[in-house]
Amino acid sequence: MTSRSLGLRKLAAGLGVAALAALGALAVSPAANAADTLSPSNITGTTGTLTIHKHAGDPGAAGDGTQITDPAKIAALGQGLEGVQFSVQRVSANGTPIDLTTAAGWDQAKSATPANVSSAPFSLGTGTTATTDASGQAVVSNLPYGLYLVTETSPGANPIVSPVQPFLVSVPYPNQGTWLYNVHVYPKNKLNSTEPTKTVADPKAPVLGSQIVWTVNAPIPALAAGDTYRSFSITDNLDPRLTYVGAVVKVDGTTLTEGTDYTVSGNTVITFTATGLGKLAGKTAVTADITTTVTSLGADGQILNTAVVNTNGSDRTTNTPQTNWGPLKVVKQDGNTKNTLQGAIFEVYDAKNGTKVAGPVTTDANGQILVDGLWVGNNDVKSKDYWLKEVQAPAGYVLPADPWTQVTVTANGSANPTSITISNTQQVGPNLPLTGGAGSTLFAVIGGLLVVAGVSAILVRRVRARRH
Repeated sequence: MTSRSLGLRKLAAGLGVAALAALGALAVSPAANAADTLSPSNITGTTGTLTIHKHAGDPGAAGDGTQITDPAKIAALGQGLEGVQFSVQRVSANGTPIDLTTAAGWDQAKSATPANVSSAPFSLGTGTTATTDASGQAVVSNLPYGLYLVTETSPGANPIVSPVQPFLVSVPYPNQGTWLYNVHVYPKNKLNSTEPTKTVADPKAPVLGSQIVWTVNAPIPALAAGDTYRSFSITDNLDPRLTYVGAVVKVDGTTLTEGTDYTVSGNTVITFTATGLGKLAGKTAVTADITTTVTSLGADGQILNTAVVNTNGSDRTTNTPQTNWGPLKVVKQDGNTKNTLQGAIFEVYDAKNGTKVAGPVTTDANGQILVDGLWVGNNDVKSKDYWLKEVQAPAGYVLPADPWTQVTVTANGSANPTSITISNTQQVGPNLPLTGGAGSTLFAVIGGLLVVAGVSAILVRRVRARRH
């Protein structure tokens, strides 16, 4: 039996009590009636108190307006919820607040329901706001006797997935021939205790501009009996270094249709339509594979991503995975002079003799190559080994016998690349003639012969002179 049904039975019981009291008054003489005091069954006073006790758990049997004092029953109530807000509005009929100190007021109250009190002939006053304290209790005092609509307006910080539906309460409240002037109500809430998670996959290619898939796994929370899934969304506020490409959304492994079962808007909000919400009942989890492109590195090359899953107004936040990237700078220089060299051509591989991931790239006028971004790992992994292969040396320099160079790239921003310097040996030129070589020797021999000839001539002349 619902709280509303039980409340109406109590209201009817109160009217019966009032009718019996009226019949009893007819059976006594006017003199006796004037001398007697009022019966405890009559309403006394003009104002009362409403105490709201807010707890987590599945709604149980309807209350009777009394305060629960049994320790075992108090313990069974569950966790008290702090910060839940309620609006308490007095109900009027034909523009006048319903007065429960009169029989006419009770007649008016019998036809009121939470659904119709906001429309003619009923209307609602501005009301009072009440917020539960640390024990889950909110007290509204000095309420003029009347009929009130109580509406849960905010869950506070509590992950309430099935809020209490608006309900009516009378002050005072009928209770077995007496009246409760401090009325206690115990609305319970179903909490969303699910823990959605998020993961990030390796990029399709480990270079800037590649696509990455982020996966949100969102368990579907159970609802209170009779409640329905009124809203469901996944909000993934993408880092500015990521660009949204598309999403694939599934319920228990069955792929949904964008535009029919859900829409995608903003940055990036996946919102279920009425058709999609109808597919959640009895299911276990929603998964969303969100594809993005990595467009830049920013200051540190570490790109974090968190999603928020909202069910019936209840937010649950995922963990925060991250993808890590770093730039690479290669400097080519002369092995002797250390001067930089233009025109060396390199390729970048994921392993020695492995798969090429970038290149060919050529050193510029400053002898440098800059690879804008290389993926180095996810989450706590922030470095990765790559291999440089020199495929062509600068003009006039020797290509190394082993063209491979290993380099460890670390996560960092575009302004702080991992840097490596690679030297080349200059080519050897053709052999040149030695200074004072064969030509000089020939001249020396001829000169020597001329000297010998001259000496010989002198000796011949001397010999001839002596003979004469």
